[in-house]
Amino acid sequence: MAMTTITLTGKGVEEVQALDIRISVEAIVNISAEMARRKVTGWLVDEVGNMLIGGKPQLVISQQTVWRVPAILTSFNIGTVGEVGTIDVDAVTGKLIVSHKLKQRILDNVH
Repeated sequence: MAMTTITLTGKGVEEVQALDIRISVEAIVNISAEMARRKVTGWLVDEVGNMLIGGKPQLVISQQTVWRVPAILTSFNIGTVGEVGTIDVDAVTGKLIVSHKLKQRILDNVH
């Protein structure tokens, strides 16, 4: 059984004095975190820029279960510069959830 952390935010959470929360989630994950990272790195290099790589994925379970992979800017002289965006990968199919708008946002953040 995987251990995870759940963070509660939103109106009214700050004033809660007692909680009784029971959560049960079933999710199919056919794509590993490493496979998702590799897919993102390939897309970044092919479609955005050769100084970008995929970082450490986080599993996000919502209406769609995805691996959220940070786009990391690197430099030959400096090494890791920082995160410039995130790319979601469908955890069932392995399909990258990307758009022209996402690509442009990452490029804007690189500059």
